[in-house]
Amino acid sequence: MSTTDEFPPQPISSLTAELVGSLTERTQEVLSYLVKTNSISTYFNDAASLSDFRNVLGLTTEGQLDSELLSKPDELFRAYHNTVSLSKYSDYQPFISRFFEEPCQTSAVENLMAPGMPFFIVHSSGTSGATPKCYPKYRHPEHMSTSTSHVMKASNPVSKNGGKNCVVYSLVSRRVVAALDADGQIDRRMPVCIMSTGTVRMFNDMVVDRDPFYQTLKLPNNSSPLAVSYIPNYSSMLFVHALFAVQERQLELINAMFTIVFRDFCHTIGNNWDTILDCIETGKIPHLEGIDHVRESLERYFKADPKRTAELRTIDTKAPGWFTKVWPNLHTAFAISSGSFVMPVPEIRKYIGPDIPLNTLGITCSEAFLALPYDQRDPSLYKVVGSDEIIEFLPEDAPEESQYVIQTWQVEVGKRYEVILTTRDGLWRFRLNDIVEVVGFDPRDGQPIIHYVRRRDGGLRVANEITTEDQLRQVVLSASELLGNVSEFCVAADYRKTLPRYAFFVESQDSISTSASSAVAQVRIALFEQNDNYRTETLANKIGTPVIRVVRRGTFGEYREWKVRKDNIAAGQIKVPTVVCNAEVLQFLEERVTEEFSLPTTAMP
Repeated sequence: MSTTDEFPPQPISSLTAELVGSLTERTQEVLSYLVKTNSISTYFNDAASLSDFRNVLGLTTEGQLDSELLSKPDELFRAYHNTVSLSKYSDYQPFISRFFEEPCQTSAVENLMAPGMPFFIVHSSGTSGATPKCYPKYRHPEHMSTSTSHVMKASNPVSKNGGKNCVVYSLVSRRVVAALDADGQIDRRMPVCIMSTGTVRMFNDMVVDRDPFYQTLKLPNNSSPLAVSYIPNYSSMLFVHALFAVQERQLELINAMFTIVFRDFCHTIGNNWDTILDCIETGKIPHLEGIDHVRESLERYFKADPKRTAELRTIDTKAPGWFTKVWPNLHTAFAISSGSFVMPVPEIRKYIGPDIPLNTLGITCSEAFLALPYDQRDPSLYKVVGSDEIIEFLPEDAPEESQYVIQTWQVEVGKRYEVILTTRDGLWRFRLNDIVEVVGFDPRDGQPIIHYVRRRDGGLRVANEITTEDQLRQVVLSASELLGNVSEFCVAADYRKTLPRYAFFVESQDSISTSASSAVAQVRIALFEQNDNYRTETLANKIGTPVIRVVRRGTFGEYREWKVRKDNIAAGQIKVPTVVCNAEVLQFLEERVTEEFSLPTTAMP
């Protein structure tokens, strides 16, 4: 448990001149490093959006920089601010697509976005198109990787008492890109994976060529052998993690990254309790989908333990917080629980009880590491990381142009901003499309303290996917006629079943036809077409069949009236959110549901 001495100071509402100076100096140092390092990249030298910046820098055809400007950090930063425009993924896609050409040539991708070859290629959780966005991720010197180092050490610490950690993560790659040298020989293999997978790999120097060896290992401070992380089937991976975790009495920490995964882990244990105990008693791992290639390694570390089984059979699994009986030394859980991820928390508390802290590791996105947790007593508070990347801010209500971008020392408490990133991995003033609200500043170094608010274009996520508001609208339109012509709708995460799913609250203009249940199949097909990550996660058994919940006519009008009374605001300012996360709003909608349409998995195409 944390003590009050470990908690940070109260955020301040304004910056001193000294703190402004410190923030300015650090930002200029980071910019100088990024310009010196990444100016040799293909993107920096070829991108039309950086031509004015290159001209100011005096970049030669050999890629040499004007050393006089680099020795003047104020002027360098002024040139950057005045000449580098905002960018989006479409600016980088023609360059990054070279990794996916057949064959991929080292000569075409070396030094592409940053010096050398990437260690891995991250694919995003969500995208404005059907295909995930991809970004090459490079290894950087230690002094430019402080946030990653902090998170990796916190997520899997070594106990002073010999305790173990259950760290639920995957080392499975979506694919592996093999770059060929001039002789046609494989020069480098780069996994295409989610950010957590790639970060674990790079931090521990786990190259894909040695995966068969890694699968035979078990880290001394972990409950599960590494082989579990190579199980591609989500349900099987969770079950095997649960086997090793429940068998380990000395478990002290559970790290599931996100509350939605933590919830699934809890359900896996609760729903399979008797089976898990039988396995521990006999030392036998059942036949599960996707584990044959690592079964030998799993069985090497999973031995019969009748004594532990007898102890576990005395536990009342109906009692609140019963996980603390399974693991008496459990003291910490890690799972991001801010924003939409707060919804599974009450259910998780039924398992771990009210006293185990549910900590967060920070805000990590595919593009960069944005923020670290500021105060674990409030999981929605994050501190902007200013040591590894340049993080800038575009006021939410400002014109979407670079001239309106401001710096960390210029933001104001209570105002909302879109995050703009210039990164070690070669992004220049990239629009992250995430909106944050500044709630204060760290009095020790001046970095902004923020709440994550939402995506600028909205979106819904229940696994490793993000479906945008526009995609959700297209999905509803495809099934509108089957539902009596939908007049208004909103979507929420639904955690009532074992698998999380999308719940579409719809209000129809006409009577619902007798064939309305077929709309569920249409919605699922449309979701597959709109978002490839949704399809992948569904087929991996991470997302359940969507459900359509029809509300009585007039519900959305009643909502606006309710908001007028509740918040004392003008009716014209009220917009029903496409994606609903607020528990009070969800309750309002659920009370007005008249019909519900869903289908069993076996009925789905």
